[in-house]
Amino acid sequence: MTKGFSLLELTVALLIAALLLVMVMPISTYRYRAVELQSSARDVAAALRLTRSRAIAANREAEFALDLAKGVYRPAGAATAVPLPRGVGLALFTAEDEVLSGTIGAIRFFPDGSSSGGGVALSRGGERYDVLVDWLTGGVSVHERR
Repeated sequence: MTKGFSLLELTVALLIAALLLVMVMPISTYRYRAVELQSSARDVAAALRLTRSRAIAANREAEFALDLAKGVYRPAGAATAVPLPRGVGLALFTAEDEVLSGTIGAIRFFPDGSSSGGGVALSRGGERYDVLVDWLTGGVSVHERR
């Protein structure tokens, strides 16, 4: 008698592996989307901080612009707009003076580091991140909401 696996044993082992893969894939896809949303919120926060730094360094106002319809943002001094991942819901909270059109708005930073204040909300599914800008200090913070 030879040692080895029968065709039936190999088929059962492959079936079990396939079932495990089918169960794990949705979990990893969900986790990827959650990490992608968190990363996008951190990127927006970094762009806001960069805009504030540029306002202070240049000793003049600098503007962070967000286009809700296209899902892109542009920090001050950037040559091109930065796209956000598809499926990310956006909302901009800013002063009325900073609404440039129906879907485009800005958060302005001043040479002393202060700002017009406001924030950007990024959401997908049941997760949401708020990137808030303090009007007095210009400080940027990220808050997770569930």
